[in-house]
Amino acid sequence: MRPFLALMLLATLAAGCNCGGSRLRGVPPGTEPMKVPELDPEPEPYEPPDAGVGFVDAGQPPVIVDAGQPPVVDAGTPDAGVIADPTGCADGTREGFTSKTAHPRIAGCSGAWSIGGVTRSNMAPTCGRVAGNTSPNVEGNGCAAVDLCATGWHVCRGKEEVAIAAPGGCGDAVPIGAPDKSLFFAVAQHSVNNSTCDSAGSGDNDVFGCGNLGTALQADKQCAPLTRALASVSANSCGFNEAEPTLGPWKCVGAADSHLHEGAIVTKIGCPGRSCSYDGQSVGSSDKGGVLCCRD
Repeated sequence: MRPFLALMLLATLAAGCNCGGSRLRGVPPGTEPMKVPELDPEPEPYEPPDAGVGFVDAGQPPVIVDAGQPPVVDAGTPDAGVIADPTGCADGTREGFTSKTAHPRIAGCSGAWSIGGVTRSNMAPTCGRVAGNTSPNVEGNGCAAVDLCATGWHVCRGKEEVAIAAPGGCGDAVPIGAPDKSLFFAVAQHSVNNSTCDSAGSGDNDVFGCGNLGTALQADKQCAPLTRALASVSANSCGFNEAEPTLGPWKCVGAADSHLHEGAIVTKIGCPGRSCSYDGQSVGSSDKGGVLCCRD
């Protein structure tokens, strides 16, 4: 029996086993085995981009950069010099031409200065612009007239510059409600004599400006749009009573011919410690005006 059973077992296994071809154990008939993808060949080494072409943001146009130069960045139009304070006055307050919107290029700045002159060609700040009637240095110690002007501003250069910066003239130099004979703002205007404005010369006779203090200028003086002047006929005087001690702080003290050179020597130190008085009010050296400052 044993040889017979062995033959039967072999016949049965032969009939039920399909082990030919690529048939894998455990895979149902008719199903192909999963193919393993072939690996890519060895990747090529990294090559940097050509010189002259930068990486580009997909949302922006390409930017070409010269490989020998740093990239150029448009930062806007540069300011031709320092950034000017729109107030125009070193202490941050205007007393004439008070609207920065209406008058962006001219400001009336009240304050004192001890280094004489408004017409000097070499005038420069000497106290770091710490000056003005609301500054810590109301007496103007060590200051020149230009110290009243903010950085980026200067004492207006005569009638021509005032006409450009204030097309409407001197009217707004005195705010509405300002007391009579309370404000005079000087400019660097040249004159030889007789309070006649001279644009071509370098004379420093008299002090010219805008305000309601000083001698009124008539048309024959050829000073428009300037309206006022401090003009003396005697030495050591600015020539207008309400401007000088003990009524005001303006001083024109110098040599025997100082009445011919007020523009070169004028200061505003005549009322230290508010020692002057006018119309029942105390007056200090920073009162009764200062200079007109024009934007650089």
